[in-house]
Amino acid sequence: MPLRYVPSMRVSRRARKVMESGRITPEDLAELTGRSAKHWLNVARVEGWRMANAERPDEKAPEPPAETDPEALETRLLALSDELVSELEVAVGEGRASGSYDKGRIDALSAMLRMVEKIGEMTRVPERAAERQKKSDEELAATLALIDARIVELACELAATMGCGEPDPTDGGEGAG
Repeated sequence: MPLRYVPSMRVSRRARKVMESGRITPEDLAELTGRSAKHWLNVARVEGWRMANAERPDEKAPEPPAETDPEALETRLLALSDELVSELEVAVGEGRASGSYDKGRIDALSAMLRMVEKIGEMTRVPERAAERQKKSDEELAATLALIDARIVELACELAATMGCGEPDPTDGGEGAG
């Protein structure tokens, strides 16, 4: 049984770069990597590659995700973080096997993972702001309800002291007028 070639993350990144630039077709990439053109088109679709040109007129290149679409960005960030974690695992595995770790590579991957995490946090700012606003509105409503109750309580106490005693139940709460 022949061994099946599985492209490394480095190959996948390069494939994306050349496919997005339009310098190579999926068929050429398939020939170079031993994977099918259908495989690379599926990878491009799943990862949201911005194809410079479609290889066939009947197939349309995937639309680039809208810059403001947080779901598309989150999907891309998730794919990127998965790729970085895989590379980090490979680096750690190689370090264990050789007995020494490539500190520069691990530091670079860690920094990239932190960047992806930070970008992910930044993309969720609008929904977090909405959550904070909702919580703030609820807290404000509760505070105003307490203030209203206290005003009514103080008004009743003031009315009782002004009338030199208990409020007149026959007055109906309208006061003398």
